[in-house]
Amino acid sequence: MKKMLPIFGILSLFIGFVSCSNDTVTEPIYSPSGEALKNLFVSNLEAITQEDVFDASELYTFTSEKGVKVIINGACLKKQNGDPVSGQVQLKYIEIFDRGTMLATNKPTVGLLNGEPHLLTSGGEFLVKVYQNGEELITDCGFTIHAPTSITGGTDNDMEVFAGTIDANDNLFWENITQTTDFWIGFNQASNEEAYNAFVSNFEWFNYDRFVDLGQGFTYVTFQTPVGFNSSNSYIFMAAKSNPHALAYASTKMPIGTEVYYILVSEYNGGFKYAVKPVATISPNQIITFTYAELQDGSIQQVINAINNLP
Repeated sequence: MKKMLPIFGILSLFIGFVSCSNDTVTEPIYSPSGEALKNLFVSNLEAITQEDVFDASELYTFTSEKGVKVIINGACLKKQNGDPVSGQVQLKYIEIFDRGTMLATNKPTVGLLNGEPHLLTSGGEFLVKVYQNGEELITDCGFTIHAPTSITGGTDNDMEVFAGTIDANDNLFWENITQTTDFWIGFNQASNEEAYNAFVSNFEWFNYDRFVDLGQGFTYVTFQTPVGFNSSNSYIFMAAKSNPHALAYASTKMPIGTEVYYILVSEYNGGFKYAVKPVATISPNQIITFTYAELQDGSIQQVINAINNLP
C-alpha cells in the first residue's frame, strides 16, 4: 500500500485503493459503472435546481426555497460576446447545505490551502446561472447573495467566502476569495435576519466556508476496497461527526482528532450501493478497509437521509 498523495482529480481519491483488500470474495457481486455514477450525480443536481424567469431591465430579487436572497441587476447582463441583453432571461439556481445532498451531487466542502485539500464547514454552497435562449449570460457588475445563518445553525463569525472550480474529473474544489470579495456578516434587511452576505463578481460556484482545524495537525487516510471498486467507478467520502454541513473527499488532508464516518458509494439501479463505517477518530497513517459485507442498497433519498441522520 502507498500512502495517499495530495494529487487532485478522481485518481487522487483512490491512491492505493484498487489492488488491496482483505475481503475473501474473489468475484465481484456486481460491476460498478463510472458512467452511471457520474450521470447519477448530474441528475441529482438537476433535481435540486430551482428556476425562474425575469426581465433583463429589472433589478431582480430571487428568494430560494430555504430563504436565501439573490439580487441581480438585469441591466448588467451581457452575452458571451459582450452584447447587451434585453427581454426575458432564465435563472437557474442551486443551494446545498447538508452533507447528504453534498454526497448525492458530488459537491463536498474541500478547500485548497497552500495547494493541499483541506476540510471546510459550510454556511451554504450556491450556483447562480442566467440564460437567454439557451446561451449562458455573464454580468459586468456582479450580484449579491444573502444566506440566513439560521439555515446552518447560527452565525459563525469565522466564515469566509470561496469560489468553486470543477476539475477535469468533475470534482469540485474551493479556493478562498475573501480578500477580493465584498463580504460581511450581520443583519440583512432583505431577509430580515442575520445572514452571510457577499457581492459576487461572476456567475460561478460560491460558498460561505471556513477551514476546520483542531490544532493537532493534518493527515491523509489510505483506503482499501472490495474487488471491482476502483478510481473510475466509485467514490469515498468522509463525514465529520457532529458537523452536518461538511463533507470531504478521500483525498482530503484531514484534521487529526476529527471523528468521522467513512462512506463508500457507487451507482446501483438508479440509486446507490453504499457502505458507512462506524465513527472513528482520524489518526496518522490510517488504513481503512471496506468489504462486500458492509455494502447495502439505497434509493437517492434513502442515502441522503442516512448520511444526514448520522450523529
